Amino acid sequence: MSTKSVILETLQKSSDHVSGESLAQICSVSRAAVWKAIRSLEEEGFKIEAITNRGYKILSEPDKLDSKQIQKILSESKISASVFTFPQIDSTNSEAKRRAAEVGSFRDSNGNLTPKGKNLHVSLFAAESQTGGKGRLGRTFVSPADSGVYFSLLYSPRGGVKNPALFTAAAAVAVSRAISKLFDEKCSIKWVNDIFLCEKKISGILVEGITNFETGNIDAAVVGIGINLKNANLSGEIAKIAGSIEEAKIAQGKNFVPCKKNQIISEVVKNLVEFYEAFDNSDEEIKSKMIQEYRASSMLIGKKVKVNPVAGFSGESYNATVKEITEEIKLIVETENGEEIALSSGEVSLHSYDFV
Repeated sequence: MSTKSVILETLQKSSDHVSGESLAQICSVSRAAVWKAIRSLEEEGFKIEAITNRGYKILSEPDKLDSKQIQKILSESKISASVFTFPQIDSTNSEAKRRAAEVGSFRDSNGNLTPKGKNLHVSLFAAESQTGGKGRLGRTFVSPADSGVYFSLLYSPRGGVKNPALFTAAAAVAVSRAISKLFDEKCSIKWVNDIFLCEKKISGILVEGITNFETGNIDAAVVGIGINLKNANLSGEIAKIAGSIEEAKIAQGKNFVPCKKNQIISEVVKNLVEFYEAFDNSDEEIKSKMIQEYRASSMLIGKKVKVNPVAGFSGESYNATVKEITEEIKLIVETENGEEIALSSGEVSLHSYDFV
């Protein structure tokens, strides 16, 4: 380890000041080298208190992604995950899919993970910012630095992904739970993949499948999540729809207390893995509770919406009233002529401006 790394680790473990002399002895370097390392840490965003005859103490740390810290938090919940972090990337979903392409088959004919599949099963990709963040139906998810968290979980369920909408719904509940716990805010969910707070979208989810071309099965799911934490000075049409947790807090006259990015991501992933493992183990109790939470958080039930067929599906847009959400995460709507229709997320789109 470098001198700077050893000094950082030593200061992080100490609840009190550590003298420059002690740090020099630990690192087997001069006091000048210690001072240089301290200065370098401060330039990286660490706030370090220096008191004569007492030494150095970390007062605050920069809110940066740290793969080891995320792994540590997850391990406390007995979750073993491979974690990859990036200062900037095109898209965490794209990176997960690139890695998945190198695997071939995630599982063998008996449903067991292959050696390469085992290495990437439950792997997490997170970035400080994205240059090509993606949303559903080819839309863009704006992902500026220091404004949010952007990450993707790669998960290979036994038997493959049977219902992608269920994976998306579980992700929506996982995000909502995390925001409730860490920020004390109750979110609403717009079927099938958007999270709203104070009538603005603060999180989006994109689930993509990894197909095994030999079997035709969807071997794994890439679950991409973006959460807007702070205001990003958005403009134009997107500013009318997108918001942030900070903005919602201010709108309600509340204080916005930031939470570390590593903690937010870890909290969402803990919830996600709990749900996906429940699906794997046919745990109907956890699955049923998740679906109940999804329904209870729905911002559409009882609302009049405009249903828009997506590209590749025939038909005209029409108005309808949302009645309920099924166990398969289909949306049941009643048209103006009284006909009930079960909508699948891959077939239709409900624009945010059509009901908010």
